[in-house]
Amino acid sequence: MSELIEILDNELAELQRFCALLIEEQKVLTGRKADRLPIVAADKAALAAKLNQLEKQREATLAGCGFSGDREGMRAWLAAGDKPEEANSRWDEILRLAERARSTNDANGRLIGLLLKQNQDALSVLLAGSGDSIYGANGQQFSRASKRSIGMA
Repeated sequence: MSELIEILDNELAELQRFCALLIEEQKVLTGRKADRLPIVAADKAALAAKLNQLEKQREATLAGCGFSGDREGMRAWLAAGDKPEEANSRWDEILRLAERARSTNDANGRLIGLLLKQNQDALSVLLAGSGDSIYGANGQQFSRASKRSIGMA
């Protein structure tokens, strides 16, 4: 029993860190701090791996106690026998944070999609047209209307 409670404690702590990291990712995306994105993404991947490991540990421990490894098995384990009240509250908090993480991650994914679309649209504007380049061979930008170098205007 204490092993499963320890796993819940670890899972809860890592899930709290994961939720905080998702909020940081959102701030990086909305603040246009793209240079921080690879660091946040690496941290996010490491935390996700740790959470998956803890989930598998919990499932295996539940199975060792004769319960299924899913939510119903966890609820059955909590209902069976003498468990500290903190075990129920930890599990409820884990479920709440997991839902928050899913929701925030989905929002971040939509934000990334929007930012990609904006970048693709901007690139399309640069590449669109009648084939006329907006940059000359010397790297100077041309006005599309006059074909004069902007620096010469």
